[in-house]
Amino acid sequence: MIQHGKASPLKLYVKDFDNNGSIEQVMCYTINNKEYPFLAKDELERPLPVLKKGYLKYGEVAGKTVQYIFDDLFQGCLELKAEVLGSSLFTNNGKGAFTRSELPAALQQSPLMAFTTYEHAFIGAGNFYGVIPYEGRYDAQVPVLFSYKAGSLQETQQFYNVTSEVRNLQWIQTAGGRNTLVVASNNAPLQFLRKK
Repeated sequence: MIQHGKASPLKLYVKDFDNNGSIEQVMCYTINNKEYPFLAKDELERPLPVLKKGYLKYGEVAGKTVQYIFDDLFQGCLELKAEVLGSSLFTNNGKGAFTRSELPAALQQSPLMAFTTYEHAFIGAGNFYGVIPYEGRYDAQVPVLFSYKAGSLQETQQFYNVTSEVRNLQWIQTAGGRNTLVVASNNAPLQFLRKK
């Protein structure tokens, strides 16, 4: 599991590493102040074939830092850093300052792409399938209802059973006056759901 925080940031180095006119990105995680590539050797070599010339075997780069692997290629890189990876709720105190609260565990299992309210609570949903096989799909998440009271977040229940790449959530009122949640998913028909 990749750690994060001020002592273990996730970094992204951006540059045209092989001077072919195309910008590449190298993502790294940090352990004990040392940065290691997120992707394996063969995945790094796809966009950066220049690495094949330097290292022929996995053993030559296994357990090595990105600085070791890339050596001088890292000069002049744009360095981006992330210290918080979890989905969060920011609450405005009305005086121009915000307080960050991490969302419940059920909403941290995959990217949060859609968000709406329900009575005095919130509903969040997501999932993301457009990844390389090395990573695997981020599809552990279904829409989850959670409440925010007295400055703390609490998961209250799974709201619906939806297993798709949710991109938007909107409430509509049907002719019978019932509230229905419309779920828009990537490359899928709309779903019309009523509360269980």
